[in-house]
Amino acid sequence: MAKTLEFFFDYMSPTSFLGWAVVPGVIERTGANLKIIPLFLVGFMKTTGYHPPGMVAAKGKYMLKDMARCCKRHGIQIFSNPHIPLMNTRILTGATIRLEDDPEQQYKLIDAGFKYIWGQPEGGIDTGDETQFKKAFGSEGFDADRLWELGTADETKAMLRANTEEAVARGTFGAPTFFVGDEMFFGHDRLDYAEEALLS
Repeated sequence: MAKTLEFFFDYMSPTSFLGWAVVPGVIERTGANLKIIPLFLVGFMKTTGYHPPGMVAAKGKYMLKDMARCCKRHGIQIFSNPHIPLMNTRILTGATIRLEDDPEQQYKLIDAGFKYIWGQPEGGIDTGDETQFKKAFGSEGFDADRLWELGTADETKAMLRANTEEAVARGTFGAPTFFVGDEMFFGHDRLDYAEEALLS
């Protein structure tokens, strides 16, 4: 029976973007199932007292170089987004949750979300701005009005809160975090260990 790789992530996390670039290869090589669990890092930080590592000056400087190395290895590019860290990603995150019964569309939305936040040479969009949101995701073939409605619905907020509470309860302290059963792996650079666990 195939094991499951659980992927806790937040769109605001550039290392979640890196993780998402690596995950498909892991799934292909292992035959594992993939469970997507989007969370809201701002709410997570309020609950746990977690602070992004980039807030530590020396570590932030190191991370810029390390991100460049990682991007080169995985063949992707990350560009700065002028709307971060003040951007509201809750609507995009909520819409992603609501597509959980349609994995193909959910994965397509995650691809597009990371593309428009971190993959734009001219600077990413503000996903909390309705006009920018609908223009970007409409151009990707989505019903952007429906996505916006899904992302702003009251029941969606409750689902996002539940995901974030689950992450805290299971001992996570940042994003991306991966689980294989009860074993936790933090960071995109620990996916090789997660892959070993999936194959064991």
